[in-house]
Amino acid sequence: IEGGASHEFQLPADIGEDRLLLCPQGHFAANVETLHGEQTSCPECGEKLSETKGIEVGHTFYLGTKYSSVANAVFSSAENKPQLAEMGCYGLGVTRILAASIEVLSTEDSIRWPSLIAPYQLCFIPPKRGSREEEEGAALLERVYDELAQALPQLAGDAVLDDRSQLTIGKRLKDAQRLGYPYVVVAGKRVCEDPPVFEVWDQNAGEVLFLTKEGVIELLSKVQVP
Repeated sequence: IEGGASHEFQLPADIGEDRLLLCPQGHFAANVETLHGEQTSCPECGEKLSETKGIEVGHTFYLGTKYSSVANAVFSSAENKPQLAEMGCYGLGVTRILAASIEVLSTEDSIRWPSLIAPYQLCFIPPKRGSREEEEGAALLERVYDELAQALPQLAGDAVLDDRSQLTIGKRLKDAQRLGYPYVVVAGKRVCEDPPVFEVWDQNAGEVLFLTKEGVIELLSKVQVP
């Protein structure tokens, strides 16, 4: 059923159990278990293949008429003649995709989700309750959200507010990193500057940016919302 008529979908990862051979130009990739004999060069361009490990997250394979012949699964062709259906199977390991994403992308301190499966694209963290910047920071964050909702309504609906203001910003930021929001906008001490400055964590890039309200909107306007 499988063999040469099957395709695997792999995420390269050092902890993977599968051994993969990859063309450096991207023309060819294969699991060594599917190859007949030793293969060291790309059949397309002749470049030397490199070996890595991977985690299988999906699989498709061709069934032909193996089962349609048994079930008599027949359709009428363009010539109005009965013909057995050609069949195939595919499977995506949903929980495996989640686990593999964490293994491949994340760090010791934070989860880094691909945007397609992140719980939310954006997390807002207002100032700590009782802090000097509490009132001004909360109002500024609300203003950022309102402008975001007008300019990028699809992103505004994919944002969460961590309103546990009894906790420090640092504690909430660590929680945001563990949950894997791609972007975290923090209203810290610098919101009292003129002009106010927000601390923006780009989790997947591992960067911290200090931006004005306009800079935050400009950065988030480039986010690809699934």
